[in-house]
Amino acid sequence: MFRYFTLLLAYLTAHSACAQPAGPQPWWPTQPTPLPFVHPLFASDMVLQRDILAPIWGWSTPGDTITVSIDGKKSGERAVSGKDGKWMTKIGPLPAGGPHVITVEGAKHQATIKNVLAGDVWLCTGQSNMNWPVRLSNNAEEEVKNANYPEIRSFTVNFFPSLTPMKLPPPAKWEVCKPEFANNFTGVGYFFAREIHRTQKIPIGIIHSSAGATNAESWTSEKALRKLMPDDFKPELAAFNKLAGEGVENFDYFADLEKWTGVVDPVSAQKKYATDPDLDTSDWKETAIPKPWQDAGFPDFNGLVWFRHTIEIPKTWVGQELRLHLSIINDSDITWFNGKLIGCHQIKGSNRVYTIAPDLVKAGKNLLTVAILNKEGPGGFCSNPGNMVILPKSGAEKPIALAGTWKAKAAASIKEIKTPFPEPKVGIYRTITAMYNGMIAPLEPFAVKGALWYQGEANGPRWLQYRRLLPTLIADWRERFQVGEFPFLIVSLANYNPLQTKPVEPGWAEIRESQWRTVRTVPNTGLAMTIDIGDGGNIHPRNKQEAGRRLALTARNIVYGEKNLIYSGPEYAEMKIEGDKKEKIRLSFKHLGGGLMIKPGEKKLTGFVIAGADKNFVWADAVIDGDTIVVSSPEVAEPKHVRYGWAWNPQVNLYNKEGLPAITFRTDE
Repeated sequence: MFRYFTLLLAYLTAHSACAQPAGPQPWWPTQPTPLPFVHPLFASDMVLQRDILAPIWGWSTPGDTITVSIDGKKSGERAVSGKDGKWMTKIGPLPAGGPHVITVEGAKHQATIKNVLAGDVWLCTGQSNMNWPVRLSNNAEEEVKNANYPEIRSFTVNFFPSLTPMKLPPPAKWEVCKPEFANNFTGVGYFFAREIHRTQKIPIGIIHSSAGATNAESWTSEKALRKLMPDDFKPELAAFNKLAGEGVENFDYFADLEKWTGVVDPVSAQKKYATDPDLDTSDWKETAIPKPWQDAGFPDFNGLVWFRHTIEIPKTWVGQELRLHLSIINDSDITWFNGKLIGCHQIKGSNRVYTIAPDLVKAGKNLLTVAILNKEGPGGFCSNPGNMVILPKSGAEKPIALAGTWKAKAAASIKEIKTPFPEPKVGIYRTITAMYNGMIAPLEPFAVKGALWYQGEANGPRWLQYRRLLPTLIADWRERFQVGEFPFLIVSLANYNPLQTKPVEPGWAEIRESQWRTVRTVPNTGLAMTIDIGDGGNIHPRNKQEAGRRLALTARNIVYGEKNLIYSGPEYAEMKIEGDKKEKIRLSFKHLGGGLMIKPGEKKLTGFVIAGADKNFVWADAVIDGDTIVVSSPEVAEPKHVRYGWAWNPQVNLYNKEGLPAITFRTDE
């Protein structure tokens, strides 16, 4: 998954913030996803947030009464599904521990969720440094080998930018922490979870939803951007509206596909080509499949062609999930099984494999219908006969071959078709609100303890805007997850690029300042500095262990009440101009811990620069004086301002004696 994601992003980087990639993309949905009786977040091996009434929801027939039990005892109020089929109730509260069994029952449906632990659930999100897996972190082989923590579980949300808020995340499941799964866990999230689990002795769940190169506005809802930052994103919001179109909240891509066939070929809708098993096909051609249709009855034709085929299904297959292999098709197909649309691929020449739900399978004759649109070149089924089969997903029985004689009928030619083939409402990774719609909205309002945020690289050039954007995102998520002002812990960007050579260098210093400012102004937030554990030549530093540990230190103090724990490095508090000639500046700090110190092995403080009123910064002489630092320079007779670590990859070596690096800062903010 990570390798695919990296290649995908390499392709996408050519596109601007609201431009869409030309043509179909690999992440476009290919099969309709029925709304499940229970949302996929509520599944075996899950972690349920402890000590609160936790929402649980799903979908059933309208008016259905749903009851939820924990270990055989009713929990929460009964829920009644609404007109849209959605039901929701709250269960618990449960103390940390387990395992538990949750049973959900309706009139026609029942779900049993096993091995459920109650603990703390942390949402882990941001850019590629949150996405970076354990198997690519420091000491990876040993870390993966030792990743046996049955009370740590992870739910990883796969990549999906969307122009409409999704009800379900891309397919995912809870995974218990053991080597075969933990190797792909988010490194920062896992090392954080391991430390919290070790110190707090409670189960930990991590919901990992991140994507490389994404900006913060893509993770923020349209409603929040429109309400709180309308002038900042005016052109982007206008472009978004144009992309999304009308009725985006109720858009159904697969219903649109069926409507499209009726528009471009009205007769197909009238006679029910896709759904009527008794359709009179005496005027259809018998066609050899698989073979390009230009060689099988439709020479010199490009456009829409319908295909129908009857499959004899044995009784033993009834009630089983089937796999339909149609192999390679040119260009786009819409496929039905027994009148139900089961899939669509728009990438020319891609392999078609569709899942058929058990309730669609019947013994005897089953109708397979495929509508194919081809614009130019060989059209239709273009593969070897052995690649077209249907079989149970279990693979336990011999497949049924689909190659042979099918019925086919040409419809509209490509020149006659004026209505574009439908596209799903998807964005790209930089489209405003797209990542929120596809990868956060489907999780709401699952009860979480807090969030871990490792992002900012993509917003670096717009650091001043980020001062308002990050608080907007935090407020947005807190409103939507409905657990109050939950803790929001931020990773300050690591050092990157060549080592600093000038007193002040443009780069990430300002975005780090914006992250720090957010923590100073937004309640219940925390900051983990990583300014000393980056890799100047790699935007993805591999020391995710220390990043996770420092986040955990922050959580242990802010969230878990270890008030005597030093969780931060020295933080600038105030300055005073001193000396007979006012020639030096004394800096005071918070989070001193055992006291200020220079990084072991080094003799002189580095990273401090000083300037007068003209802000012409020069390297400064800085010395530790008790709990303060005195800064001066013979080049600046009347100093007014000090900065520390003001560069992409600054020369910094100030720590407290607990080994935590000082927060980079400037007094002239």
